[in-house]
Amino acid sequence: MNLDKEREFFDAFEADHGDYDVLAEGAYQRILRVFVAGLGAGAVKTGVDLGCGTGAFTRRVRALGFDVTGVDISPRSIERAKTQVGGCFVVGDITNCSLPSASYDCAIMSGVLHHMSSKEVRVRSLREANRLLKPGGVFFSYDPNGHSPSMWLYRHPASPFYSAEGKTENEVLLTRRQLQSELDEAGFSRINVRGLSGIAYRHVAGSFARRLLPLYNWSYEPLIRWGGLERYLGTFLVATATKSSVAAAVSR
Repeated sequence: MNLDKEREFFDAFEADHGDYDVLAEGAYQRILRVFVAGLGAGAVKTGVDLGCGTGAFTRRVRALGFDVTGVDISPRSIERAKTQVGGCFVVGDITNCSLPSASYDCAIMSGVLHHMSSKEVRVRSLREANRLLKPGGVFFSYDPNGHSPSMWLYRHPASPFYSAEGKTENEVLLTRRQLQSELDEAGFSRINVRGLSGIAYRHVAGSFARRLLPLYNWSYEPLIRWGGLERYLGTFLVATATKSSVAAAVSR
């Protein structure tokens, strides 16, 4: 995995387009409802958004009353987040960052894990999330679903409609089994990974994809959501997991 490529891509995106905020507001609200449900009944006050980009998801979680720290490898994205969102944002490698252990009630990876091409790097980042969580803290992530027909057609290299536009060379599609296994390897318990649909986009890369976007948003996504296929074929995989309330923080 080439971290420099990730940094260069997101620095360039910020320079060319500004805020990295590609989902429709309704999609964010769908994700946030799953996020809140996954936290359970405990009082959650603090969070860390690992791979926060320009803060699109961070600011929406903060609007729910959370004190969230954002971490990202892209200096330009962090500068924009500081300007637009305010609060604590730091430049850092989310597989090994400078934040203190056992400090947060929840750890978030908002569309981040699929930017790590190797299992080794993903597990390392998940162990870092585990380290940052307080005992009993909750992990939450969302990423494109490797089981989703639309994601396979758009982003799998074997697809005849594959597009590399707007994509870094590290990106991969992940499956439920992969995420469940890697969260387990990172030391989490009470792991739940499921598909989520109703994920409309406000922006996609590629002229052909943009022409199809209205059909995708208003026909395909509702079909998957209401057709009983969401848990398996939903566009995103959402994962929740818990850090043991007994064991010490997972070591690096």
